[in-house]
Amino acid sequence: MLKSAKDMIKKKETETPMAMSIKDMIAPAPVFQEEMDYMRLGENYVRTLLVIDFPRNPKGNFLSKLYRFKGNLTISTHLIPKPNEEYIKQTERSISELGTELDGKRFIKMKPSRKIELEQKKKAAEATLEKLMSGDNNSIFHVHMYLHLQASSLEELDRATKRLKVTTFQRGLRIAAAESNMIDAFQSILPTVSNKVPEMTYRNFDTEAASALFPYDESELFHKGGIIKGENLTTHDSLVKIDQKAMPSHNEFVVGQTGMGKTFYLIKDLLRKWMNGDRVFVIDPEGEISKVCKGVNGQVIKMSPMAKSVVNILEIKATMDSADIDSVDDEEAEIMPLLFQKIQRLKIFFKLIKKNMEIVEMAQLEKAIIATYEGKKIGFETDFSKKKATDFPILEDLYNEIEDNEKYSKLQDFREILFMFVHGSNSRMFNGHTNVDLNNDFICFNLKELEEESDSQAAAMYNSLSYLWDEITTNSEKFTWLNIDECHTIADPDNPRAMKFVYQIYKRIRKYRGGCTVATQQIADFLSAQEGHRNYGQAIIGNSISQLILPLKEKDIADLKNNEILKLSEEEELIISKFRQGEGIYVVGNNRVHMKVDHTRAEMKLIDSKRYETIYGKGGIAHVR
Repeated sequence: MLKSAKDMIKKKETETPMAMSIKDMIAPAPVFQEEMDYMRLGENYVRTLLVIDFPRNPKGNFLSKLYRFKGNLTISTHLIPKPNEEYIKQTERSISELGTELDGKRFIKMKPSRKIELEQKKKAAEATLEKLMSGDNNSIFHVHMYLHLQASSLEELDRATKRLKVTTFQRGLRIAAAESNMIDAFQSILPTVSNKVPEMTYRNFDTEAASALFPYDESELFHKGGIIKGENLTTHDSLVKIDQKAMPSHNEFVVGQTGMGKTFYLIKDLLRKWMNGDRVFVIDPEGEISKVCKGVNGQVIKMSPMAKSVVNILEIKATMDSADIDSVDDEEAEIMPLLFQKIQRLKIFFKLIKKNMEIVEMAQLEKAIIATYEGKKIGFETDFSKKKATDFPILEDLYNEIEDNEKYSKLQDFREILFMFVHGSNSRMFNGHTNVDLNNDFICFNLKELEEESDSQAAAMYNSLSYLWDEITTNSEKFTWLNIDECHTIADPDNPRAMKFVYQIYKRIRKYRGGCTVATQQIADFLSAQEGHRNYGQAIIGNSISQLILPLKEKDIADLKNNEILKLSEEEELIISKFRQGEGIYVVGNNRVHMKVDHTRAEMKLIDSKRYETIYGKGGIAHVR
């Protein structure tokens, strides 16, 4: 029916003027047009559908897909509590009537389908009666559910209606448009507790069944602060926005096969953190992050045999974290002399370059390290706040110390290996006083040129990581994010303490106003560092309150499951086995969503210029700062 503007004006003129009620204030646009199965409100077309039947035994979250329906859908449910005494009598009558029908002569001539239907109804009624009589679940509700669709055109409304019918059918619901009752049905979905067509939507639910109507599994990961991580594909119409600083742990774990967007996500994420005013430190074995770092005027420190950058592994910072690396509990960590802590780190470093170092070698090496420091007048009681970088010994001093074959008889093989780091191919990178500074908020240690040298790459990664950790513990004025890409590089089963050092950083970085993100593409290697019953890769993942699982091979998925790192549903396994770039499962605590990594135009131009041209063309300029 069509309501003219003149009729509406006349009606207004005859009404007694009065103050506007809350209902008047929140009322939608006037009804310009009402048809049999839709209405036009303002510029929009709307249709209200009635839920006229539910599945016989609804289970928890059975409407989850309906709550995630992609479209402008309003779900309105009226639950009216009723005394159960009358319902018990009704149920008893139903059971008696069904029993009579099943025992009668007509039962013999019934079709098998009808017999089964009656038997199922009787069993359901008996189960309901048992619940009502038990006292544990004896509340009854009259349930009325309405589904209200809105669209900008009638064609769009019809398409949404078809999709909604498919979704509801899959959930065991029967729906129908409120034909010739559109206004009454529409009023039933408004927040006025007005149920205008109860006779068309009536259904009895006990407490358990009624609880299944509530969307307890609504998958939203959207914090008030923080940064955007990606698009929430579980809900289809929201973003994943996480404030890692507000969480109990600031750490994140990222895993994904090559080419699935792991490094892209890392770069995009650290760019946004940096743009928010935080400090960003990166260990970059692949060299990909370094390109972006350079593009935004960050500082790239190249660690290679031909570079001039040196980080002296023997230097001791006065503010170095002095907690015992062997402590299990961070709260009970014993404060140890700085030289003691440095010796522990050095033994890890040297075992990375000589994997099969035995305990007697390690004992003689410790003796040599102490003697080397003593040669520079450094001992366990030294005040390091007065020391400059040039006051410390370098690797060449240690090399010369262990030249004494009689005193260090077990270290001669080690000395041959150390030659490469003092006078050989790696000397420019390791042998010398530290000549790098961290005078930038975006710093990247580029290890790309070491990727073919696995031993020196692991040693350089550990050395860089140790140096950055000392800087984080020295200066905590700014929040600092430490990113370790390809962390499996130092996950050595023969030297698990390198990964233990990463684990210690994970446990302690929050204390120094920081957070750590670890990434890998090799699950098996990442989990290979084990000491006794402690698997440090597993412990690192366990201390990551947020995790991004990008597409993985079947074996890697099995490794995640077998090591009890992450329990994945069949649907989640399917998502990460489809190999869709940038799509995966994002986990925060006990919540998880299907997420697609997002990007801005400027970020794409910085991270992947070729892909940028494919998407946006060669024109245009992307600015970051």
